[in-house]
Amino acid sequence: MICRQGLITLLGLSSLLSACSSLGIPRLPEAGNTINVVLELSSQVDSLGQARLKAFLEQEAREFKSLNPNIRVRFRSISSERLQQDLEYRAGRGLTPDLILLASSRNLLALHQKGYSTPVELSREEKQSFKPWILSSLRYRGKQLGLPLFIVPSMACFDRRQFPVPPQELSEFLNLANGSAIGLSSNLSELNWILSGFGAPLVPEPGGRSNRQSQALQAFQWLHQANLQPHITFVSTEEELRLGMAEGRFRWIPCYSAWIPSLRQSLGANLGIGLLPAGPAAEARPLVSVATWMVGSQSSPRQRQLAKQFVLFTGNAVNQRKMMLKLDSVFPVNPAILLPLNAYPTLSAMKLSLRNSTFPTLEQYQYLQLNANQISLSAQRFLAQAKAPSVVAREVQHLFNHAPAAAAQP
Repeated sequence: MICRQGLITLLGLSSLLSACSSLGIPRLPEAGNTINVVLELSSQVDSLGQARLKAFLEQEAREFKSLNPNIRVRFRSISSERLQQDLEYRAGRGLTPDLILLASSRNLLALHQKGYSTPVELSREEKQSFKPWILSSLRYRGKQLGLPLFIVPSMACFDRRQFPVPPQELSEFLNLANGSAIGLSSNLSELNWILSGFGAPLVPEPGGRSNRQSQALQAFQWLHQANLQPHITFVSTEEELRLGMAEGRFRWIPCYSAWIPSLRQSLGANLGIGLLPAGPAAEARPLVSVATWMVGSQSSPRQRQLAKQFVLFTGNAVNQRKMMLKLDSVFPVNPAILLPLNAYPTLSAMKLSLRNSTFPTLEQYQYLQLNANQISLSAQRFLAQAKAPSVVAREVQHLFNHAPAAAAQP
């Protein structure tokens, strides 16, 4: 009798679900078949770029679902400022996301050490979807902590009307007319491309651990001169640079490639894109930003498997090429793609910029962040003429001497 009643109950439940479906009421997703994805919103990608990226990933999710009908990918966005607080809150309830797309890899190691992520294991065949130097830089103690989605190079953005030929060397900045309106960032990691031009990068290169205090001193003496020029303005945030360019207050800024679509809306054909100016000792070597997937630590084995499957789907050659052409402002991570450089000048400029760039390891990013506040404060005091260049140069040399091993290079 009990078995018969149970059978009747199951049949009744099945009929109820069928009725709900026929009335247009969506069924709940099957347990373990939903991938919850969080997208970090950062100033490195402006609102237009964020909207375009989310639309692209939602399209990718629909195509992924067409190949895996029982799988659902659900997106949620959160600002960089709130990300860690949100993860801490959800981790306390066992609800960390299955996937997080970090705007860059700079926080990946810290988030992993707090227990929010789990490493990813890749077969030899799966590794072929990613450039080896990127995978290497996203490893920590032999474990693959993240997988890349795309690269965002740092470049020079300028108004062609003011700069038919953009500055090729930092020395040219000091001799420009007052109407040139140059915007620079006093953020330590953004100053790295200037320091590298004087031979004193914050992230040491192979064989580059000799004393560079004299080069750092030259760099800060140049910054001192630049800060006295009426046409050069130092700002504290990346967003101030982008808005200043879009609103016409700046005519030249260092920029991320992801800003190009929105800047093009403001400047149209007058927007110029090129390499950052070289210093007296070397080419500018900006730090590369890579949008990075992080797999959550509290997901079931089934959800981790599906999350990895979706990441590999976004990293295959077909989808990487489609992303590159559709977004027109990011560089692919799949080495199998043939780049149409002649047809896409922006892509060609990004490739040249990437060639001169540095991609810090996870340990180097963590080291910079641990010391950024102290050194940035010193730099700001220096720019305000409250601290001598020689003092700041010694502090930078101390930072340089204790930095982790050399970075992987593109």
